[in-house]
Amino acid sequence: MTPTLISLTFDDGLRCQFERAVPILDQYDFSATFFLTANTDPIHIDGFPHPDWAKTDWNHEDVRFLKDMIRRRHEIGAHSVHHRHPFLDNDPKGEAEGSKRWIEERLEVEVSSYCYPFCRFTEPIKQAVVTAGYKQARAGASRIYGPERTTDLYRVNCRLVALDNPISVQIDARSHQIGRDGSECVDGWVQPDWYVLMFHGIGTLDDGWWPISVAEFERQMSELARLRDSGEVEVLTFADGGTRLRTEGLGKTTLLIR
Repeated sequence: MTPTLISLTFDDGLRCQFERAVPILDQYDFSATFFLTANTDPIHIDGFPHPDWAKTDWNHEDVRFLKDMIRRRHEIGAHSVHHRHPFLDNDPKGEAEGSKRWIEERLEVEVSSYCYPFCRFTEPIKQAVVTAGYKQARAGASRIYGPERTTDLYRVNCRLVALDNPISVQIDARSHQIGRDGSECVDGWVQPDWYVLMFHGIGTLDDGWWPISVAEFERQMSELARLRDSGEVEVLTFADGGTRLRTEGLGKTTLLIR
């Protein structure tokens, strides 16, 4: 049986991910992809009401930490410059090219992966990503994410962890979702071809969108390690997943590569 390719991806450059998720990933020897915004804001500002979520602000210590992550085979991808409307639609070229250049200059590594903020995908935004020189881009998360094959490397679907059976919490008259411990079926990640997971907050609602507890994240990674060790899955970065599809193909996938 050909193992499922699984990519673990993290949005927004939240500090909780680096402080809580990375040590667990390293414990199980998993490489993951972190999509970062290219600005010095110390908190994640996206135009929506929520707690002040701490994010990387690209200070000297952040850059050193990120470079060390890369040496440990993690990937850093781009997640736009501002992560706010109306920048995404008014200047898709600046958001795609600016974030790529910003990260590459600071980390001295090629940035080949992009993640569409808010999972907002339009043809002009996609073309800006293609023109900027990215090789693959992650798009949105559908509630039904089953055994479908990736056909467009600039619109790779994913599964939003914590989407099913969440706890709803009201903040500023807005409902925020928290993943319920034990609700995620890790065995269900074993699907044909390439299965991409999306994570946000690791901890509580004070840490990021759609948070899952540290204990729940550790449980998921422990079960994923079991699947890896049994040969059912292979865990690799988002960039490596894109490379695998371009060079080897999976199943009967026909890629649309621009």
